[in-house]
Amino acid sequence: MEFQMSNDAKEARREYYRKWRAKNKDKQSEYTRRYWERKAEHEKGVQEDAGKDTD
Repeated sequence: MEFQMSNDAKEARREYYRKWRAKNKDKQSEYTRRYWERKAEHEKGVQEDAGKDTD
């Protein structure tokens, strides 16, 4: 099942987050940094798993 919103709802959501990000630049920067740290750890784990033997 796919979640769908009307164009008006999408625009309202974008505007809300745009304002939130403008008011909370420090939080947004921290969230982004943590996201990329987790992403890098995950990629590192995937590459290590690819190199392991399954025997």
